[in-house]
Amino acid sequence: VSMKGQPDIIITGTGGLDIYSSLDGNSWHLTRTLPLVNQVNHSNPTGTAAFMGVTPIQNRYLVISSRASWKIARENELPDAPCLVYDYQKDIVVQTFSWGGQSMSVAAIGDGSQILLGNGGEAFIIGQPNLLYQIQERTSGEDGIDLELSDVQLFKGESTLYVPLERVDPTPDSSSEYYSTPRSDITKTRQVKSFPLLNDSSSSEEIVLEVNSAETCNLYYRKNEDYVSMILPLPGSEGYISEFHGGVYARGGDVLMLGDKVFVVLANYNGNNTVYSFDSQWLRDEDVSLAEE
Repeated sequence: VSMKGQPDIIITGTGGLDIYSSLDGNSWHLTRTLPLVNQVNHSNPTGTAAFMGVTPIQNRYLVISSRASWKIARENELPDAPCLVYDYQKDIVVQTFSWGGQSMSVAAIGDGSQILLGNGGEAFIIGQPNLLYQIQERTSGEDGIDLELSDVQLFKGESTLYVPLERVDPTPDSSSEYYSTPRSDITKTRQVKSFPLLNDSSSSEEIVLEVNSAETCNLYYRKNEDYVSMILPLPGSEGYISEFHGGVYARGGDVLMLGDKVFVVLANYNGNNTVYSFDSQWLRDEDVSLAEE
């Protein structure tokens, strides 16, 4: 929306989505406001309580993830908070999708033709898979795009069905076998992000970072937009219970590539951040070791 060379500022939350733009290169103004779709209220308790993650695609659209109120886990009900494809140039919603998901995060992955939703999000909530969608151009002559559930998910045989959220013990769940395959259908995912393994946007190799709360965080390696072929869980990333602060859980993360070194930074709620480092080749090899700082 801003003039060429100037960024937009996008804010999401319980009030919907706002875009602030610089049209003259000097000052910022509110240029777009998108209210919650199917907003929660007394007669619609499973509706949208907040917009969460946002990712831009094709220099025209925003894919927006949404969540319902967390109390629906106590009611054994499905969320009714759809994710959106928003055309910010025309200021219209062109698609609602993923009804039934509690979507905390969204990321464009691969060559930008796929969207990954991170579902779950809280230490005391489980029950939903992280799902891949394929971006499809409309062929009927109608302007716009559609997101369709991908035939190839992150894992072979992964469930693509949303079920009612389940309330569980929020005590961090550490794994004694870090190299076992995670249960992708019961994640507590707070954030998903994708990174090219070679610091090259044209690379067919990528890392997908999955940040979970009170559950081990993972790095997934995949190539040519195929199934994940290597999983690197991050030891200790499930968090812990502090005597003074209560639960310490991962809430966000980032990946930094420096030469052949990979650095993963996890931002923890109620505790210090954690940094992991390892050689990038270890994501391809069976014999893996990992340093934690």
